[in-house]
Amino acid sequence: MKLSIKLRVTLLCTLLAALIASAAMAFQLIGEQGMLRDYYRNSLMATAQLARDDIRYEDGDLDIDRNLDDLPSAHVALFSLDGDLVYGRRLAELPFAEGEMRRAEGLAGGEWFLYDTMLSFDDGPSLWLRCGISADAAQGLLQGRSRLSLLALPGLMLLAGLGGYGIAWRAFRPVSRIVRTAEGIADGADLKKRIALTGAKDELYALARTFDAMFERLDRAFERERQFTSDVSHELRTPVTSILTQSEFALSDAADDADRRGALESIHGKAEGMAGLIRRLLLLARMDAGQLRLERETVDLQMLAELAVASFEDAAAAKQMTLETDGGLPVEVSGDHAMLLQVVMNLVENAVRYGCEGGTVRLRAGRNGAQAWLSVEDDGPGIEAKDMERIFERFYQADPARHVGSGLGLSLAARIAQLHGGRVDVRSAPGEGSCFTLILPGKGGTP
Repeated sequence: MKLSIKLRVTLLCTLLAALIASAAMAFQLIGEQGMLRDYYRNSLMATAQLARDDIRYEDGDLDIDRNLDDLPSAHVALFSLDGDLVYGRRLAELPFAEGEMRRAEGLAGGEWFLYDTMLSFDDGPSLWLRCGISADAAQGLLQGRSRLSLLALPGLMLLAGLGGYGIAWRAFRPVSRIVRTAEGIADGADLKKRIALTGAKDELYALARTFDAMFERLDRAFERERQFTSDVSHELRTPVTSILTQSEFALSDAADDADRRGALESIHGKAEGMAGLIRRLLLLARMDAGQLRLERETVDLQMLAELAVASFEDAAAAKQMTLETDGGLPVEVSGDHAMLLQVVMNLVENAVRYGCEGGTVRLRAGRNGAQAWLSVEDDGPGIEAKDMERIFERFYQADPARHVGSGLGLSLAARIAQLHGGRVDVRSAPGEGSCFTLILPGKGGTP
């Protein structure tokens, strides 16, 4: 059976508290034993000193000024150097040792702490002075403290367990919220939900923020997918409807040969437009999937500008527009020639399509430090500020009423530039025309 994190934290806290409490109790008992031994030693030494002052020889006879049993805390006995009892009572059978406190089994039972010291006299034989204190009281006290500690330990463990569980429950409460939100999104597919965790900005707060950011990205991705599907359906519905209408008319008895030819030409034009749309969609899909491999070679941006101008001369002439290049020195970059030409063609196509009749489209290329650039500038109506941030979105049309192309040209251009380590910048204002600039690393630069 797998234990939850909260239960594991609770058990860990309980075990840790038990270990700490046990260690503390053990150190306390050891310390108390040491303190008691020091206390008994000091008491025995003090008693020995008091007894020493009351013992003397007078005229060869041992003279004791007072009853030594009246001394506080300890029993006193005197022995000859041969071990014969001279005064008091024999507490235990233990050889004498100068200045040492020892523990011994009493003759009448129990245990005693004994302290020996030799008394020397000028007018009489030396004697052993033995002081003793019963160890039973101290032992009983320590045993009582030990039993009390053992009885208190389960209570301390219970308190530690309850406290650990409370801390774990409070600490992991945001995790439950994260799980509920994630499950709600999975069950109802509602990517609009957010965890929106508040409170201390700790690791769980950072985790919740990360999940919210992930949900936001997923929501945007699915929204783009839905919008993409809708836009593709719309882009294909119009030409398909036109093809069906033209083909039905061409097949009808009312159409003559001229009508049928016109219908076929219209169908052919719509089919070419659909084929171009599909090619662009497939190209974008390959880019998004990372399956597009660039065939890098040395590419001259000036040459790309001249090729684009040559391709759109007829379209520009139909609107009485002028296409200009600066005819400067070669501006070389490392890139895929066909892909970069596609970018320039898309920019020039937009400039011719949306430029004013009788206007001018200017193409220039140059270098700026380690970067190379190619700009396409027109004198058309310009772009509104509200549309500037969205013009590189797929299928976006700043003016749907003037819808002509697929709305993929700028998106495709920006994506190709990105694959080359560059970008497409735009500068525009209403009534002042637009200038799109392809910026790439110069030849030898880092793509």
